[in-house]
Amino acid sequence: MSVPGPVRRDVPSRPVAAALALAAIVLTVVGGWWHTGSALIAVEFPGSFSSGRGEGDAGTIASAAAWGYALAACYGLGLYLGTAAAGWVWRTAPARAAVRFGMTATVVAVATHVIEITVLLLSGSTVDHGSVLAHCLTALAVVRYSALVPAAVVAVVGAAVLVWRCVAHSEGELRRRAGHVLDTVPPRPIEPDDPPLPSDSEFRAIRWRQAYTVPGVRPEVVSERLRHGEHTTGFCLSGGGIRAASVALGALRTLREELLGARYLVSVSGGGFTAGALQLALTGAGSPPQGGTVERDPATVFTDGTAELNHIRRHSSYLADSAGEVLAALGRIARGLVLSLTVLFGPALVLGVAAGWLYQRLPLTSLSSDPISYPAPRLGAAVAVVVLAMCAFLFGVLAPNERARRGVLSRLATDFATLAWIVAGVAVVVPSLAWASAWLLTHTDRAVDVGASVGAVLLTYFSAVSAMAWRRRVRLRRGFGFLRRGGESAQAVPDGLMQRLLVILATGLLALLWLLLLGAAVMTEGRADALWTAAATLLLVVVLGGVFDVTSLSLHPFYRERVARAFAVRVVRRHADGQVIAVPYDPAEPTTLSAYGAVSENVRFPEVIFAAAANLKGEHRTPPGLGAVSFTMSAKWTGGPDVGWVRTDDLERVAGSRIRRDLTVQGAVALSGAAFASAMGRMSRWFQVLLAVSGARLGAWLPNPGFVRQAREAARRGDWAYPWLPKVRRLPYLVREVFGSHPHHDRLLHISDGAHYDNLGLVELFRRRCTRIYCIDASNDRPPSARTLAEALELARQELGVRVELHEPWRVDPGSARSDLTGHPLADRMAASPVVTGTIHYPPESGLDEGITGELIVARGVLWPDLPYALQSYAIHHPEFPNDSTGDQWFDHGEFASYTELGAQLGNAVRAHTSAQPPVAGPGVRPGAATAPPTAAGRN
Repeated sequence: MSVPGPVRRDVPSRPVAAALALAAIVLTVVGGWWHTGSALIAVEFPGSFSSGRGEGDAGTIASAAAWGYALAACYGLGLYLGTAAAGWVWRTAPARAAVRFGMTATVVAVATHVIEITVLLLSGSTVDHGSVLAHCLTALAVVRYSALVPAAVVAVVGAAVLVWRCVAHSEGELRRRAGHVLDTVPPRPIEPDDPPLPSDSEFRAIRWRQAYTVPGVRPEVVSERLRHGEHTTGFCLSGGGIRAASVALGALRTLREELLGARYLVSVSGGGFTAGALQLALTGAGSPPQGGTVERDPATVFTDGTAELNHIRRHSSYLADSAGEVLAALGRIARGLVLSLTVLFGPALVLGVAAGWLYQRLPLTSLSSDPISYPAPRLGAAVAVVVLAMCAFLFGVLAPNERARRGVLSRLATDFATLAWIVAGVAVVVPSLAWASAWLLTHTDRAVDVGASVGAVLLTYFSAVSAMAWRRRVRLRRGFGFLRRGGESAQAVPDGLMQRLLVILATGLLALLWLLLLGAAVMTEGRADALWTAAATLLLVVVLGGVFDVTSLSLHPFYRERVARAFAVRVVRRHADGQVIAVPYDPAEPTTLSAYGAVSENVRFPEVIFAAAANLKGEHRTPPGLGAVSFTMSAKWTGGPDVGWVRTDDLERVAGSRIRRDLTVQGAVALSGAAFASAMGRMSRWFQVLLAVSGARLGAWLPNPGFVRQAREAARRGDWAYPWLPKVRRLPYLVREVFGSHPHHDRLLHISDGAHYDNLGLVELFRRRCTRIYCIDASNDRPPSARTLAEALELARQELGVRVELHEPWRVDPGSARSDLTGHPLADRMAASPVVTGTIHYPPESGLDEGITGELIVARGVLWPDLPYALQSYAIHHPEFPNDSTGDQWFDHGEFASYTELGAQLGNAVRAHTSAQPPVAGPGVRPGAATAPPTAAGRN
């Protein structure tokens, strides 16, 4: 991400820039209106007007041609000024490419116009219908009008943005922004335009070196403490919804002393439910409830029999506790679907009506003679496409070498190829869509058309719900006994392939309906009633997509509220009777991450870090198939090495009020567990499109730390044309979710489930150079291997150069205890041990002393022979245990009790497994010194 330099010298002063931008808008609009009334249109597109507009005599045509030079100068100057204004305010690489294309389109439009009127004047203003000259004039006109559309869009939008920034970015506002003392860390270098590398670095593996960038972490302190026998300890809680949260509650109950001696507690997805509950129970922020005193005892909070644990136990079906709440949740999905489709389909109607109005005045392809006959494209349009494609090919061939890929010839090749596609679109594709829509409306009954649209919406709704609910197969089988065959559980719903096909069908059908709506709107040809309908639709889209936050159209606010209802509680001792009760947080209380994300000063507890994922796609910023980078949220810092860091309190101060709703503890928990998002890292793209369109999506857009740093520096320099953080996440961000556009330089980043990067949180603890790591893995891996653990270790090796040597890892696989349990009903599901250990080898790039190693203790949520009889009995009668799907977020008493007890037994197994094993020590570490119980002094 490029670091802003001095104020650009090509940007004029604020009054001059505003005047030029307004002139650009006026000249472009006047030139466009002048175009639509020109007498030359009848010559350029002969035979297009059956009435009301003749082809004109030679004198009229000659006069119009002579005035054509003035027209070209008018709109040419307007487009140039508008494109220049866009260049002053659009600073990112894609935006600069759009500005360059706008300038190319402007030159092409003006050049073809001048050539056309010159040829027409030289011919004596007489053109025979069907002659070569007529086809050439048509080709020139098609190219001109096709180039004018994108050029006008770039110019008008760029000029309007510049005028807005002239007003909004006043001197006082710039001083206010510059006054923000922001503590930031730039992103690690990836491309040549990123921040420079440290000049004193002696490491060749500079990528690893930069990946260890975490503010506040000092590797020399870690090394020094390890030499004195004091580990830097970290806990990580895996993802897995309410299942993982329950296991983590139980495990941290028995590993409480180890937890209190840890430096970090990293949570992912469902593990964040537990970490967030602990954090909110122990924080000193906020006003205590009236009539009571908040008790903050880290040694006993959420232990057996406590009021706060009972609160979660009673709300373990946190999404919906009753049939009414299930219907309410389904209603929220339906509401999001309707609003999202309105916002996404409204532009199709508006654009179609506008295109119909334009085609009625500029008949690039005739639509008015017979709407049922296929609108054959003009020969001149075909010639224009061929010529533009040939120019693009020649420019590409003439580009001398690979280094010239970004040179002028290469850019011209790209621009002319884009123009060729635009000409093909306006001359062939859009008229074909209009014809297809007219044909369907003529040959099918209106009831059928309406039924098909309603059916598509219902199919989308069903597909979105299925994408979330179909993983609850075992529960569905329980409810539908007829699906059992021969005493064995049959598959209750279609398999993954059928689910994928349904999603593809729903998504494809919606795309088809969008195109058909566009085509039907084109056929209105700018009628007055259609224009009024389009204006009302535009107003509705502006309100929903421009005024309201598009995140409110999704399930994210509902999910955030439901998670908080179950896990956000305080432990309060009432003054009246001394009774200790669990008091839920008031939904109106803003649990800001900087304040509520830190525990009380006198409370011994690790730093809680919520691990999420920032989605970066389309720019080769991530390896193929990953699509996401690290993004963590804590009381001190927010961000990651790839996107930069900013202090959390600074981020809360500069963000708008609507975005600040997600910069809270509840927001961090919900974002780190946003499994059903429109961008899901490694997951299927088809599901992501469906979730974006349907509104059944989680995740949200948060400020880009790298951009926040740049924007503040720009304000400090007085660069009024530089953008600032949006206060509302508007329609363009929803469109980006649909098309999967997630650039690294954007003002906001799409944040989703941490499992889309690392489902264990191990990488974040390695990044912080922990030398003792406890990993609670409830990730629901299917045998024959711990796939999630393997993926996390491989990611750590690629990202950080960390190597982990596991000790007997196959003993934790289900079935590994089969030979010792002959005749046991759970023999095929039993593991020899739930604990696997390993030795961590850090590379020199970590900054740790050479030879220092760490220890990894992983507790997997599996069955093993030492489990209590009651838990084994539950497993016998519930074959899905302990692998209930993350799609099941409606735990009953039995499920919650069983998984919390499993977690408690995992904690006991960890203690039994590690008590007799001395930790691995590097050179200079006193033997046996690290075996002492962890204390507060041992925290880094």
